[in-house]
Amino acid sequence: MKIIEIRKRDRSALVVELEKAGAKFKGNACSCAFHNDKHPSAGIFQSEGGDWRFKCQTCGAKGDVWDIIAKNTGKPLAEVLKDARIESGEKIGKSASKPVKVYATIDDLKAACPGQVTDVYKYTAPDSGRIDMVVIRCQVDTGKTFRQARSCSGGFEMKAPEKPWPIYNRGRITQAETVVIVEGEKCVHVLHEYGITATTSPGGAGKAEYADWQPVAGKHCLLWPDKDDVGFKHMEQVETILQKLEPAPRISVIDPASLDLGEKEDAADFPGRLKAMGIDIRDGMQEAIRRAKPKGFASGVSERIEAMISGKLESVEMPWGGLTKLGNAIVPGTVTLLCGSPGASKSFMLLQALSFWQDKGFKAAVYELEEDREFHLMRALAQRSGVADITRHDWVKMNPEEARSAFTEHSGFLDKLGRTIWTCDCQVTLEQLAEWSEQRAKAGCRIICIDPVTAAVQTAKPWIADNEFLQKIKRVATEFGCSFVLVTHPTKSINEPDMTALAGSAAYSRFAQSIFWLHSHEPKTSKVKSACGVLDTVHNRTVHILKARNGRGSGMQFACDFVSENLTLNEFGLIKK
Repeated sequence: MKIIEIRKRDRSALVVELEKAGAKFKGNACSCAFHNDKHPSAGIFQSEGGDWRFKCQTCGAKGDVWDIIAKNTGKPLAEVLKDARIESGEKIGKSASKPVKVYATIDDLKAACPGQVTDVYKYTAPDSGRIDMVVIRCQVDTGKTFRQARSCSGGFEMKAPEKPWPIYNRGRITQAETVVIVEGEKCVHVLHEYGITATTSPGGAGKAEYADWQPVAGKHCLLWPDKDDVGFKHMEQVETILQKLEPAPRISVIDPASLDLGEKEDAADFPGRLKAMGIDIRDGMQEAIRRAKPKGFASGVSERIEAMISGKLESVEMPWGGLTKLGNAIVPGTVTLLCGSPGASKSFMLLQALSFWQDKGFKAAVYELEEDREFHLMRALAQRSGVADITRHDWVKMNPEEARSAFTEHSGFLDKLGRTIWTCDCQVTLEQLAEWSEQRAKAGCRIICIDPVTAAVQTAKPWIADNEFLQKIKRVATEFGCSFVLVTHPTKSINEPDMTALAGSAAYSRFAQSIFWLHSHEPKTSKVKSACGVLDTVHNRTVHILKARNGRGSGMQFACDFVSENLTLNEFGLIKK
């Protein structure tokens, strides 16, 4: 099948040419690019013979892909078809063997162009000074059109050079470290007026693959797309090509929306925008370049820095200032383990943190795998009221009015906290916990806790189940920007802090970013660095930072005290070794 018939039956080819002319598509329906079509009145369809055709119900414009190319370029249809056959290598009879007319000068080329010549762009080789390609912009009755020419013996031929085509402005590119890539030679010249080196590929949008981009290899390339779908797609094509160059260029993108450019406006329109806003054009141009966002491997680092600056990526405080500062644990996308022997008061510590986060306005959730909701809320009431005895049945029976008063005062707090607590009357699996975690993340929870994760159903191959669970919640944490806190305990009867002695498989210690070990012991005296200096301090708990991937506290210990009067953990300060 010949090239003419092939492209007639290619829907995407017709869509591309119509989009170049300005059509906007929704399915097969589109706006007409050939009149002021505020209410889309055109569309494309496939004829019985298999050709894709365009038709406007308002202005009557119609045709196949070749008709649209002829309209876009201002060339006669016969010339468009002839050029397509020659470019594809088809034999087209005697006309193919006719000598191509040679024009002695560029002025002769201009004289042979239709309409009024508005611009002439010379693609000059930097080493030889030879003009490899000439692009001539003409204004005809139907709009702008372009003619391409190439050097030959005796002057120029009115046809494009062999592919790959050169890119524009190679002489300045050679000397530049940073190059702005735009769509169209006009944009290159406008940027040059303000001291910015730029380039483009010939032929407009969709033709980037025909050009030789090697001159920008190893440079910092800033892509500046026209503000329309065709422009964005063109720069995506350019980016794909640049990524394959050696040495690889560094790529950034200038967002035209951030520059207050209107639909279909480009780099050549930007100075006018700046002037209208009273901004110095040269300064405004440099600011646009400075704000370019990096692509590739560096883009993630840039996004993270911006997220930190804006507060989107922020570590959540804990009730203990030293642990917060040196552990830096509750960072978006992380998993923290809170370990300790039975009776070390880990659950009290977690409950204290949940109440703290609630007071600070952070949305949190906890799945309590042991005891019911009321059990944990009674503990929270003891912490909030400062009356630890309220958790004892005999004390409540002997002091009914005090118990009722504490509840009345803090019932609102308890009701709100109760909404963050999940319990179950049966044992759950790690898979179910992972599903629950994803649901909480989708609901907007910033901190998701499980207490204790070791109470989940054990499988025949726990090392596999543990690893799958950790990978799932890490994916959730990364995708939704939340943090996980998992309460666990040591293996067997080990009480001394040891990251290798955590219950479960090695996946927990390997994939968690932070590990805190709450060590319960008899009251002892340690030298503690506090706001008042180094003091001898008696304490009954020590929090060991066994791992702090996002902080600098690995290996450090904090003197703390579990207060029996209100069931909370107080932090005294860093233990000096």
